[in-house]
Amino acid sequence: MQESEYRKNLVEIIDGCSTVFLHNKRVFIKHKALSDIVDYELTYNHYFEAAQKRGMPTEKSILEELHIGEIWTKEEEENLEVQKNYINSLKKNKSNVFLESAIARVDQQIQEAEADLNQALNKRANLISNSAESYATNRANDFYIVNSFFSDKKQSNILFTEEEYDYLEKDKLSEIIKVYSAFNKRFSEESIQNLVIQDFYKIYYPLSESSTDFFGKAALQLTNLQLNLLIYTRVFKNIFDNFENIPERMHKNPQALLDFANSSKARESAKEKIKKNDAAGGSIVGATKQDLETLGVAESQGTVDLHKEAMKKGGSLSMQDLMKLNGL
Repeated sequence: MQESEYRKNLVEIIDGCSTVFLHNKRVFIKHKALSDIVDYELTYNHYFEAAQKRGMPTEKSILEELHIGEIWTKEEEENLEVQKNYINSLKKNKSNVFLESAIARVDQQIQEAEADLNQALNKRANLISNSAESYATNRANDFYIVNSFFSDKKQSNILFTEEEYDYLEKDKLSEIIKVYSAFNKRFSEESIQNLVIQDFYKIYYPLSESSTDFFGKAALQLTNLQLNLLIYTRVFKNIFDNFENIPERMHKNPQALLDFANSSKARESAKEKIKKNDAAGGSIVGATKQDLETLGVAESQGTVDLHKEAMKKGGSLSMQDLMKLNGL
C-alpha cells in the first residue's frame, strides 16, 4: 500500500466513515462502535429465538446427528480445540525464541496450522449451515451491513431500509457485499499496524497517551477503528522508545517489530551466553549472519553453518554431531 493510501485511511478513521462508490454513486460506510456491536448481538438473539420457534435445529442437535452418521465425528470436533491450543502455544512460546530465522520458522508453522484449522472450520460450517445459529448470524450480518451505508458523510440518511435490502436484486446485493468486504480488508488489523509505523504518522506518537488529546473525545466514544489506531500507536511508540538497535529492515514490518520486542528477554539471555561460551568454542547451531546482527554479536562469535558441517560428515549430521557442535 502506498503512503498516500495510508494517509487516506487515517483521515477516514478520524472522520469515522469511509467514502466508497456503490452502483456508480458516492456513498459512505459508517465505522462501527460499541453500541453497534450491542445492536448486532441483540439482532442475533432476536433471529436465533425466531428460528427456534420455527423449529430450526440448533448446532448441537445437528452435530449429534452428524456424529451418529460419522459425517463429522466427535474426534474431529475435539481436534478443533487441540489445533486451537496448538496455535496458541506456538504464539505464546514464540517470545522464547531469539533467533530471527527461528521466529520466521515458527511463523510458518503458525500459518500452516491456521490454514489447517480454517479448512476444518469451513467444513464444519458447511455441515451446520442450516442451524438456527447460522441463520441468526446471516441475518445479523445483513442487519450490520444495511446499517453501515449512508448517503451523507454526517451519517444522518441511511442508504437502505431493511425491507429495501431484503428485496435488492441479486447482482446489486453482491456488489454491496463486495464493497463492504473490500472496506473491511482495507482496515484490517495488519493495515492499521502498517499505518502506525509510517514515517509521516510518527509525529502523532506524543499525543497517544490520551484519547482526548488524540481524538478530542473519551475512549468509550471512539469507533472500533479509532480505538485500534490509538492502541497500536501506543504499542509501537513504546517499542521505538524502549528498544535500542532495532534493525532497519524491521522498521516497516509491524510483525517483526512486535516479535523483536516480545523476544527481548530471550535475546539478551542468549547474547550473554554467546559471550560467555565464545572463549570455550561455544556456538549457536543454524544461526545466520542476520540472526547475529540482530543479537548484536560478531559473526565469529556464534554461527555454525550446518550445511558445511554436514558436507564434512558425508552429507548428514547425527544427533551426536549436533550435540558436539553445541558444546554438549
